[in-house]
Amino acid sequence: MSQEIDLYYKVAESMVCMKKYSYGAEIYKRIFDMEIKKSTIWIAGTWHGYADCLEKIGDIDGSKTAYEKAFEYHLIDIFNDKNKNKAHAYLWGGWSALKLGKTELAYFMFKNSVKEDPNYAYSWLSLSVACTKLKLYEEAKEARENYNKYLKINPYRKRECEGRSMLLDAYGKATGWLKEFIEKILPETECEE
Repeated sequence: MSQEIDLYYKVAESMVCMKKYSYGAEIYKRIFDMEIKKSTIWIAGTWHGYADCLEKIGDIDGSKTAYEKAFEYHLIDIFNDKNKNKAHAYLWGGWSALKLGKTELAYFMFKNSVKEDPNYAYSWLSLSVACTKLKLYEEAKEARENYNKYLKINPYRKRECEGRSMLLDAYGKATGWLKEFIEKILPETECEE
């Protein structure tokens, strides 16, 4: 992926972290106008982030279409022998499936995500969600316990702070429209850790 696309992606993800979904959707659309065909991992992530933004701003039909595209690319990533992070593809493919109402499929994908990387807390939380929806309460409880265990070992940064950090990192490298956008949005960001 080119450095320019990488910066746009980082800024779009930062908007999701900071719950500025309209801005995120706008930046994801700009990414689709660029050449991202070389890496399905970035294509899957871009469609997934775009779907999330559309869902949060109330565009349910657009969100569904974007989740379907994300799911398709997450599957490609799962079966891509060059992909070294299958846990990630299973996790986010599982969330795409869950958002599309395919709970059993999401459960299968989350199970594979924790199998690929049992130390990642969010995969355990995701499995707990699917288990609860499927009324697998004992397994949901066990997954939630694993989530809490791994979260203590490797706690998350506050999402807003993670987003602001990504935005500041991108600002130092951005040019043109993206730099102007970051300058405009920075005063609206906060982080209290």
